[in-house]
Amino acid sequence: MATYSLLLGLLVIIISWKLFNDWASGLAGFIYGGILFWSIKLFVQLIKTLFG
Repeated sequence: MATYSLLLGLLVIIISWKLFNDWASGLAGFIYGGILFWSIKLFVQLIKTLFG
């Protein structure tokens, strides 16, 4: 799963770099998306643990 997420993030960075000539926004999106994804996953795990 981690490898898949990393490859997907690199693909987003490369696509934004080639299409918009702006790799920084792709990198920022990858970082913020990763934080959001892991936060949601942690929250779901917490709910399952508490009410499981």
